[in-house]
Amino acid sequence: MAALDPKAMRQANAETVLGTLYEHSVVSLAQLTARTGLSRRTVELILTDLDERDWIQTHPPDPQATGRGRPARLFSFRDDAGMVLGVDIAHGHCAAAVADLRGVELARRVLPVHGEPGRAERLALAREAIAQALGAVGLRPGQIGAVGVATPGNVDDQGMVAVRLSMRDWMGVRLGAEFAADFDCPIHVENDAKLAALAELREGATPGADHMLWLMLEGRNNGLGIVVNGTPFRGVDGAAGEIFWAKALGLDDLMTSPLIGLGRLQPESRRAEAAALLARAHTGDPAALAEVHRFAAILTRALSTLSWMMAPRHIVLGGSLTWAFGDLLTTTVKSLLTDAPPFVTVHRSALGDSAVIRGTIRTALDHFDWTTTTPVRLAPR
Repeated sequence: MAALDPKAMRQANAETVLGTLYEHSVVSLAQLTARTGLSRRTVELILTDLDERDWIQTHPPDPQATGRGRPARLFSFRDDAGMVLGVDIAHGHCAAAVADLRGVELARRVLPVHGEPGRAERLALAREAIAQALGAVGLRPGQIGAVGVATPGNVDDQGMVAVRLSMRDWMGVRLGAEFAADFDCPIHVENDAKLAALAELREGATPGADHMLWLMLEGRNNGLGIVVNGTPFRGVDGAAGEIFWAKALGLDDLMTSPLIGLGRLQPESRRAEAAALLARAHTGDPAALAEVHRFAAILTRALSTLSWMMAPRHIVLGGSLTWAFGDLLTTTVKSLLTDAPPFVTVHRSALGDSAVIRGTIRTALDHFDWTTTTPVRLAPR
């Protein structure tokens, strides 16, 4: 039997204590000992080390505490001891957000994309959004503990965008490698719809869901995030959910509706026409409501097929088109989706247009490694 490595044991015990502190707001030494199963002396030594390294905060005893003996000191995890960065590179914008280790955003910057920039110009805009977000909280790139990056298109297992996109010169880009020179930390790159599904799973309309489909409805460039057994599903080389190429679903027929003008990257004249039509629908205009019904029926046919193939418990409608409709599209789809499995429920995303950037933060937190990260202290602002 191989001997246990003392260093590895100390590391594992420290991770247990830190994890317990993360799960609870403020705890005493006795509570930590009971919850971790470690000896009191071991926990004391670990707390001293974590305190010296600035991962935790020590609080004075509760003045209201009663009982025999000296009141116990209390300990808590420092949520701002580490910082993560989320980056969303989309057709029409580049966004960056800085968050603490609870996922609380401290700054977000969104910069519009004008025209059809090439790869270098789009990456430069993303770096500008990053610089602005970091600058807003007084951080340097070296103080970030993990980065999550979202992009349209299929991100293969080597982190490369492997499918042709409408974004000029974007196929073949390796965003992890592009940003590796900027950050000395884990960088995780993923498809935007998959990250939106992750965010919905953690903090949206379906927390903790086991099986879910998250439809990113943008107009022509639609995507699908799939959750199987509580985990986002990538399939072979990350290709799962690339429904833009699944023409048999009939989603291209959405382009025949004037309501498609509510999606991103539509001409201003078409957006105005769509907004006026939707406004009439909200007032009960029969012709406008009929067009909403036709639009929803196209979508429902595709969702019926997908629901029988994947048997999700939840279907979440997200993306700019869904958000523009308010509740009207989701309500109409619910009424039309009568031939899906009986256990399927339909929701509108609770995260709105923040779903993707929240997903980048969530995946950054998943890849944060406190054992290789130096805690930070933000300057008072």
